[in-house]
Amino acid sequence: MSNESQSGARTLYVIVCGAGPAADVATLVQFAQLRGWRVCVATTPAGREFVEAGELERLTGYPVRTEFRKPSDPEPSWPMADAILVAPATINTVCKWAAGIADNLVLSMLFECMGVDVPVVVAPNVNPALARHPAFQRSVADLQSWGVRVLYEHSAPPPVWMASWERIMNELGGAAGGGRGPSKPPEPC
Repeated sequence: MSNESQSGARTLYVIVCGAGPAADVATLVQFAQLRGWRVCVATTPAGREFVEAGELERLTGYPVRTEFRKPSDPEPSWPMADAILVAPATINTVCKWAAGIADNLVLSMLFECMGVDVPVVVAPNVNPALARHPAFQRSVADLQSWGVRVLYEHSAPPPVWMASWERIMNELGGAAGGGRGPSKPPEPC
């Protein structure tokens, strides 16, 4: 779906980390588009290796972003985000985000968009042994206390350990004030 055919649509930033479900993120993009979202995709450096950037660019009409823009580069063509979905999210990204480390483009985007109250849903793809680590548990609790919707599925079958695309989209609908899913409570500024 080209960006011209999506005028008036709400914009969803999909942030992809380097984990198995990233290889199927085109399915997530299509689900989002069917629900009326204009989608832009960004990846962590490791996440870039898991996705077919050309396919995602054809689906969305926007470049897949991974690196910071250089001063000589043109301004990004992406519209402003109405919501952000981080899926799959690795333990590395979740813990860095909660710790305030913005050492790549997507973490910087998350910091900035949270600063202007863009709703965020994150679906970690973390195996149960790693998820028991106190840093991950603390990071999830911190993100939740900041208004981020965290969908961790410790009971999901290996090797996924992540909520389904359907469940993620339902939660996004609630967090962003539309579609299916629970409504997001007001957050303090």
